[in-house]
Amino acid sequence: MWTRLDDALQDHPKVFRAGASLGPDGPAIALGVYTALLMWSNRYLTDGALPIDVVRRLPHVRKPMAVAAALVAAGLWEPDIDGFRIHDFHVFNWSAAKVRQHRLADLLRKQNGKQNGRRRHGKKR
Repeated sequence: MWTRLDDALQDHPKVFRAGASLGPDGPAIALGVYTALLMWSNRYLTDGALPIDVVRRLPHVRKPMAVAAALVAAGLWEPDIDGFRIHDFHVFNWSAAKVRQHRLADLLRKQNGKQNGRRRHGKKR
């Protein structure tokens, strides 16, 4: 599945706000962590939920919890009972239910295509 990003995200004021507290390369760090965990959320179909243990173990930066705090302060993430949640996740990304529905429809389409191909070539199952 693909992760959808606003093409203006790299210049978004929230990215620079988050980066301001992270040092000279702060905006790049904020953008990188935000993007990495957005992709993680899509891969594991969490609907934007980011468990605290996943954030803590993030190998991309030295202090992932400091980056998380900066992303929350900037409004890119929201605190959640088990960690964090990506703000406005569903504005750009499909829900887990929609992804599962899409995958099932794709699987059925492919299976149907294989069956039709076998019939056209005289092969039967």
